[in-house]
Amino acid sequence: MSIKLFACDFDGTLADRDSHISPATLAALDQAREAGVCVVIATGRMPNAMSGYLDQLHVTTEPLISAQGAFVSYRDGRILRRKTLDAALGRKAAELARPFGASMAFYTDHEIIIDRYATSAAEYQAWFGNNIRVDEHISQHLSGEIIKFMAIQLAEERVPDILATWQTHLGQQAHISRSWHWFVEGSAPGANKGTALTWLCQYLGIDRHEVLAIGDGGNDVSMLQWAGHSAAPADGDPAAIAAAQWLAPPLPSDPVPAALRHFGVIR
Repeated sequence: MSIKLFACDFDGTLADRDSHISPATLAALDQAREAGVCVVIATGRMPNAMSGYLDQLHVTTEPLISAQGAFVSYRDGRILRRKTLDAALGRKAAELARPFGASMAFYTDHEIIIDRYATSAAEYQAWFGNNIRVDEHISQHLSGEIIKFMAIQLAEERVPDILATWQTHLGQQAHISRSWHWFVEGSAPGANKGTALTWLCQYLGIDRHEVLAIGDGGNDVSMLQWAGHSAAPADGDPAAIAAAQWLAPPLPSDPVPAALRHFGVIR
């Protein structure tokens, strides 16, 4: 059965830590499209933070999975699927993360609210885009609905403790995952890349055995497990490596073109 849809993580898979995408990767995605494959970017970033990158990736009419699967949408603004959390859960997450020295970020439909900068404002802008607001007391008065919450801890050795604590105390109410070296995230139950990809393929009439997925993070595990074919960069999160059928070379050695060639999508 041939590949009809390619689901690809962004940070750490398509793009490096500086958000740079190689010409070889861009060319490989175009070749996949020429072969009739639908290219779906699956990212933890919000849709409004991806616009410039989607231009580079030549994504026009293809759907996008974003915010860890909370959104499935098109670039023209059509939202096919949206999942939210009660803000009270975000406040609880902040309380649990505080002993580990983490800073917090809360995603809403319109902005990302942080309690402080853990590193430079420029780096936050590279991660999240321009629509960031700082409110040092947001963990106390956050209300309404949110898309997801995130703990940011630059001391990587402390990140597994945040992950374990959130999974223990919040895991029945939210999907908790480590999305990057410094990030632990919580999203609505059912708002993960795997369930979003499942839903999208049902919507498009594509069988799981016609899907190739690649990702490097713990937040990619669910889609790697669901897809009929899967790959992870060799320097990825151990959970992603364990879930993948094949190990691609790490960045900057172009894991995406390698995976597309290995699974016969491109030559």
